[in-house]
Amino acid sequence: MTTVLLTGGTGTLGRELAPRLANAGYRVRIMSRRKGEGNVAGHTEWAQADLRTGEGLTDAARGAEIIIHAASSPMKQTRETDVDGTTRLLNAARDAGAQNFYYISIVGVDRVRYAYYASKLAAEEAIAASGVPYTILRATQFHPLLDTFLGTLFRRGPFLLLPGAAKFQLIDVGEVADHMVASLAKGAAGRLPDIGGPKVQTAKEIARVWLKASGRRLITVSIPARGGLSDMAKGYLTCPDHAIGEITWEQWLRARYPRRQN
Repeated sequence: MTTVLLTGGTGTLGRELAPRLANAGYRVRIMSRRKGEGNVAGHTEWAQADLRTGEGLTDAARGAEIIIHAASSPMKQTRETDVDGTTRLLNAARDAGAQNFYYISIVGVDRVRYAYYASKLAAEEAIAASGVPYTILRATQFHPLLDTFLGTLFRRGPFLLLPGAAKFQLIDVGEVADHMVASLAKGAAGRLPDIGGPKVQTAKEIARVWLKASGRRLITVSIPARGGLSDMAKGYLTCPDHAIGEITWEQWLRARYPRRQN
């Protein structure tokens, strides 16, 4: 049975990936900084390790033929986690003889002026230069990200200030997980084609639908798109030619807020 080390296994994507990998016949080893439960139900294990310090990485990677790197820290210690941590994990993967280092990245990291994206791009470059067999997949933003972002802005009310012209192509995280598991059969494939959701929408359109679905009332105010926001307004976060997702933002919201629906 092939062992897959999954970093970020308790995150938004990791929670969708772990059961799908197990159902596909892989032995899944979830890596986290916190202490886990040892061997848990089914073909799932737990490994405690820290990307920022390197502690536990060698043991976590030992015996793993595939490493799926889904851990990230966009809000704090980003470079220590996403760049330096990725380099540490690559070293552990090389020592373990891993045959596929699979990295999930974001559409537009090479075109949008945003510090977090610069770190993601640096991680991609480190992977490509490492000599470790690898796969890199860029996906567009997940539905929960925009739901959380808008919820945070709502709590600041009464105005919802957002870059109304910014364009997104939201994709269902479960569909991304399905795509990743299916693509593992190809082995290390280098840079895969980008993937995105079923349609491109502006932040203003996304917010309008969210307010209606969640039953919240706010005055929406569009702010100018400057710097990285102007890059988003140009559509650099989208890949309309690679719309593999089927679940729309509206459909996801109906499931997220079922009691609010008419």
